[in-house]
Amino acid sequence: MNTAAIKKRTAKWFARGFVPVPVGQIEWLWMRVLFAPMMFWAIWDFHPYVHAVQTHPVGLAMVFDLTWLHESWVRPLFSGLAVPALILYLFGKGMPIALGLLSLVNILPRTLANSQGHINHSHQIVSVVILTQFAVAVWWWWRQRRHPQQIAAKPELSAASYYVYFSQGIIAGTYMVAALSKFLNSKGMWVWNAPYISFDLVKSQRQEYYKLLEDPALLHTARAAEWVVENPMLARVAFGGSFFLEAFAIVALKNRTWAFWTGIALIALHRGILAVMNLHFYNNELLLLIFYLNVPFWCWWVTQKLRRNAVAL
Repeated sequence: MNTAAIKKRTAKWFARGFVPVPVGQIEWLWMRVLFAPMMFWAIWDFHPYVHAVQTHPVGLAMVFDLTWLHESWVRPLFSGLAVPALILYLFGKGMPIALGLLSLVNILPRTLANSQGHINHSHQIVSVVILTQFAVAVWWWWRQRRHPQQIAAKPELSAASYYVYFSQGIIAGTYMVAALSKFLNSKGMWVWNAPYISFDLVKSQRQEYYKLLEDPALLHTARAAEWVVENPMLARVAFGGSFFLEAFAIVALKNRTWAFWTGIALIALHRGILAVMNLHFYNNELLLLIFYLNVPFWCWWVTQKLRRNAVAL
């Protein structure tokens, strides 16, 4: 393929841009059914409520004293408020109220937990997806009242299309921010410096051993770190690939196919990180499974394809 053909295909790929695609109500229902337990689990978790101080306030804790969240009545109250909000969410009713309440009872405790001098990122992606969907709910409510003609002009793009599109977008954004922070903190040398990750591999392995005091092999062997030291250029290729995957995660917003394969690649990335560093990213993987892989849609698509082929025969 010559340069002109490559330019033509690239221009064609970018021509339509990155826009929402039609999303069926059943498809969006399945996503809500799968995402709702994640939200409840995040809110039900007792860990954010154990902190009685906020020695290093971040976010809302810089403005408000959130130590009252430590009191015994707060967690049952927040969990109780989450139940009717989640029911509304599942039925797709009162979305601004439901998602606003879910954002509040999720973000406040997590902010207190992150105000202890160390930030835990494991639930952050869940919080930003909830908050993004809340913003979409408010925007759609306002649009219905102020610009109904815009909605009527594109009936194929319902509220579901925007919920899914911006959920995918904020998920991609978290990966792009991670890549950007690596780039800036390393002064653009992150890929070249990738072999130094061997130190982190050894550290995570030792931490796993001292946390559980099991499997003495974790204390005496570090095969992944040894491989990195022995194969620095291959390490740059391997870890550099993960860097560029994060940096260009935005391609998932192109269409369903790009979202699916980007989701597969990112889940594989997390599986690899789990294998070599024993770091868990279950929330990321679940959100990728729900909003990127979108398995119910592809099952329907395959079924329709098989039916059409059967009729053609």
